[in-house]
Amino acid sequence: MSAVIFSSFRWFVLATLCIVTASTAVALIAPAPLMGPIAKTLGVSLGEATGSTMGLFNLFVAISCFIGGWFIDRFGAVRVWIASLLIIIIGLVLMPVLGTTFGGMSFLRVIQGCGTGPIMGSTAMIAAQWFPAKERGLVTGIQGMSMGLGIAIGFMVAPGMFQSTGDWAATMAWLSVFNILGLVLALAVNFGPKPPSQPVLEKCESSAGSETDFKLALRRPATWAVAFSVLMLGWIFQGFNDITPGYLAIEAPVGLGKGPMVAGKFMTAVQFAFMTGAVLSGFITEKVFGGRSKPVVFIGFVGTLVFCSSIRFAGVYSDETTLLICMILAGLFMAVVQPTSIAFIAKNYPEHITGRLGGMVQAMSVVGGTIGVFAGATALHTTGNYLMSINIIAIIAVIGLIVSLGQNPPKDFCVIEDQTKLKV
Repeated sequence: MSAVIFSSFRWFVLATLCIVTASTAVALIAPAPLMGPIAKTLGVSLGEATGSTMGLFNLFVAISCFIGGWFIDRFGAVRVWIASLLIIIIGLVLMPVLGTTFGGMSFLRVIQGCGTGPIMGSTAMIAAQWFPAKERGLVTGIQGMSMGLGIAIGFMVAPGMFQSTGDWAATMAWLSVFNILGLVLALAVNFGPKPPSQPVLEKCESSAGSETDFKLALRRPATWAVAFSVLMLGWIFQGFNDITPGYLAIEAPVGLGKGPMVAGKFMTAVQFAFMTGAVLSGFITEKVFGGRSKPVVFIGFVGTLVFCSSIRFAGVYSDETTLLICMILAGLFMAVVQPTSIAFIAKNYPEHITGRLGGMVQAMSVVGGTIGVFAGATALHTTGNYLMSINIIAIIAVIGLIVSLGQNPPKDFCVIEDQTKLKV
């Protein structure tokens, strides 16, 4: 049987995935630090401005993740990148023309969200097409890191650009340069070497008969264990990021009273810890656990439970160093869950359905994040303090670690064993 040769071009593909993903995160977060001027221009409240810029974007990211998976399986991930980036660029460049009204802003953010979702859902296919099984966790980890990197860039660049231009709409248009860079690299991948022909994952003998692979996958408990693991992580991650800054900054008895500066520094440390953990997740899975995702995801939820919950106890928050360490560890443990779960799909399912499965799972993450923000805000409004919001995160982490136990490779798909050669 001939060997599969994975060429060194795969690293250029990975770099492109990183930049393409980061560019979508810049588009996602850019309005957040400009919300005051945006609300003033639109003539609406801050809440309404946030809904039209952030809420609609995330809603259509989730929808387009589901729908985009079909296009990824049909046309390939890189072609979908190109189309998606063009959509995002149009949505940004037209901001000075259409975005200064509430309806125009809402429409353009819907467009940008529709472009972002399919890119988020493409990682499993890129990993399955271009990389051997032992490197797929690295791919999904770097994609997770890239999202955090893009958000950090957006937070840094958008205010500086606004200060230079004095116009938030022009700032949004200028930020399209990141997506244009991603588009150029995606075109280079599209016209470059093609992914290697690989042994496919074939359906084993089963009672499924002529049932399609995708329908068969949806009937497997492992598929839903992955999907709900990612949903729970999305809930925890967004909930934690939403409530913790206020919990740290606001005066007692509502919060800890440490002020906005400490809250900002600590949350920045959490983001960098999350990026680090995402990258390390692939190495941990392969080198420590022999490629098995279940123990990594389980431990990720256990650590998330312990360290996210710890910030409510006086023994932790009374000492800022201890509090910071616990928050950093929370970021590290949260980070390993989603990349490892996406890698599970890339390793254990046929390549031709990884687009739909990856899109479905990424959409679950967005849905979970939306629920997490809503649940935390409702608990805060109801109780007048942050303790119940933290308790909800802990409960979801417990559910997550139970669900993760279902991440057992499905036996309906059999790997045809083959040799692998790498051109590094």
